[in-house]
Amino acid sequence: MCILKWSVNMDKQLQPHEFVAIKEQVIILNKAFNSVNDKNVKSVVQADVIETVKNILPDTDVANEFLAQLPEIAMSKQRAEHAFKQLAELVTPFPELSANQLGKLFKKVKKLPEPKWDNMDRHEMTYLGWNDNGSQKKYIVAPRDGKLVGIYGDFDPKPLNGLCAICHQLGTVSMFLSKVKSRGAEGNYTKRGNLICRDSSLCNAQLSNLDYLASFVETTLVK
Repeated sequence: MCILKWSVNMDKQLQPHEFVAIKEQVIILNKAFNSVNDKNVKSVVQADVIETVKNILPDTDVANEFLAQLPEIAMSKQRAEHAFKQLAELVTPFPELSANQLGKLFKKVKKLPEPKWDNMDRHEMTYLGWNDNGSQKKYIVAPRDGKLVGIYGDFDPKPLNGLCAICHQLGTVSMFLSKVKSRGAEGNYTKRGNLICRDSSLCNAQLSNLDYLASFVETTLVK
């Protein structure tokens, strides 16, 4: 198992999955405003969303301003984009790992392809994932017990419609096969498969619950 220490910047007070969770709540409120006619129902949804977001946000001026303007933010795409840009300042982005750091996480990989950092929003990245279509492999760097771990395996090129094992959302997925040690058999390995999103950026953008990612890491990591 390859690990890398991960020091979280304590000046930042939101994690990427919490940032995504707040965005999800704004979408819920927006849908209620646009599709529900009953004012009482709208009021209940608004109260629930505000309470949920309040429990996620830290006690800062930026966060409190966001909360106070939440109904208006949910009604305007332009205001939402501006508000989330400000809120992103509180998020601890996923670290942009160097080629050397990635190499330490994937010591058994001789020619490790590098991820395209320019295409990634690290404020919405709970984990790092990228595909190597040439070798039909997928590489994943994910948090585990305060450290980063590297996982890689075969990634079927065939896209399917299904439930992702990481974000637990329906979308375009493929079978990811990783080798793990067999129980009670020293030196023997078996392949374990999971359906996961083909696009890890999209997966991260809808990952608001860490439980499924943690389970995926534990069942696919070679210990």
